[in-house]
Amino acid sequence: MNALLARWRALPASAKASAAFIISSLVLKGMSFLTTPIFTRIMDTSQYGVISLYNSWLLIIEVFALLGLNSAGVFNMGLNDYKDSRDQYISSVLTLCNLATVVVFAGLFIAKGYLGEDFLLPTNLLILMFIHLLFNPAQVFWITRQRYEYKYKLAFTLTVGTAVLSQILSIVFVYFNQNTPDGYVKLWSTEIGSLFVYIPLYFLLFFRGKTFVDPKRWKQILVFALPLLPHYLAQHVMSGSDRIMVAELVSEADAGIYSVVAQISLVANIVWNAINASLIAYTHEHLEKKEYKKINSTVTLLIFGFGVICLGICLIAPEVLKILAPEEYYVGVYAIPPIAGVAFLAALYNVFANLEFFHKKSFYITLSTIVATVINLALNFVFIPKFSFYAASYTTLASYIVLVIMHYIGYRRCCKEKIYNGKVLLLIMVGFLAAFIGCSLLYVNTIVRYAFIAALILVVLWKHRFIINEIKKLRNK
Repeated sequence: MNALLARWRALPASAKASAAFIISSLVLKGMSFLTTPIFTRIMDTSQYGVISLYNSWLLIIEVFALLGLNSAGVFNMGLNDYKDSRDQYISSVLTLCNLATVVVFAGLFIAKGYLGEDFLLPTNLLILMFIHLLFNPAQVFWITRQRYEYKYKLAFTLTVGTAVLSQILSIVFVYFNQNTPDGYVKLWSTEIGSLFVYIPLYFLLFFRGKTFVDPKRWKQILVFALPLLPHYLAQHVMSGSDRIMVAELVSEADAGIYSVVAQISLVANIVWNAINASLIAYTHEHLEKKEYKKINSTVTLLIFGFGVICLGICLIAPEVLKILAPEEYYVGVYAIPPIAGVAFLAALYNVFANLEFFHKKSFYITLSTIVATVINLALNFVFIPKFSFYAASYTTLASYIVLVIMHYIGYRRCCKEKIYNGKVLLLIMVGFLAAFIGCSLLYVNTIVRYAFIAALILVVLWKHRFIINEIKKLRNK
């Protein structure tokens, strides 16, 4: 323990802050995953579908209500440009966010008055969303500034504390609720726990900044943020439209099952996000040194290793689903392999997108997302009414294949040098996608599936020293 503490103290502030925020991110996502078994047992599938529907619409409406200003890439630009007046910058951007939120929701409530209660979401949940988008940016801006300035202690405490408080409140309220639908109670109680932090930070930022309307700052940040809105919108539509369409075209119960099944891929996403945080810095460093072979070998190894993790998740999917949810959710197990494939393809397109961001080719990033989203929506309209969430999982997989291809083309156009071995990555992609889908055939034969799991564990144990050494190399470079 003393050795670990000494190592921690020796780290630079930037490394400590990075580690703290990675841990807080893992805690936040881990809390969501760990509480799923509780909620699936005290709520029915249709009410879980209400939560899924709300969260999907939130992702889409947020793009217009916040104008993409809560994106770290956009917000950090102002933190860099206004080093001596960050308080004023933050309060002025928070005012701009609030103004956009009020205008958007005024339009939504007017439309709801004409189109009826069935438009988008129930009024109760639309009011909740308005409250969330009014106050949540304050927390996002404050946390982002703390990360930018390497001030991690209070930010870590508040982030983790808010997550724990919100989950505890939601479990208590849902468990003891008798009169209100569980989905509504879960969403409202979670938000109430968060508001204990959001509201004080909201008034703190205005008290410090004392700047509300600032046309000069508004113009500068909007010129940068607005062209990125199509990318953010398409990204959120692709991640949330399948749940919305399952709920609207089939049932909220099926949307609830699909939402729980999708939680299993969350484990893989947590792992890859942690890997990619280091990989981005590693890639940029070696690009500047023109050490392309090192980038290729590291990325190839990481993609293959991540594929093994996703394959392992596919193989143990029936057992994980039984832990996460009661019997009525088990029909969703056959949607897990394509969802694991989506997680794997997301990692693969990240390695191409990292180079596109490095060369500041935002056009390729936006175009790729829009094309993949349009294909996803078209396939969803055709197949979801016939095959429900099973179709949603496979249409998302198909759209992510297109996304990978588009980002590969974008990477080849923006990089004069050949960084990656495309043939090897293609072989890895095809091989793992075939393995993921093949796992579906093993769910009817537990003995054979367990044999594959044992073989996978033996291979990992056999190569564990090599894996650990490669991870250390990535961490140290």
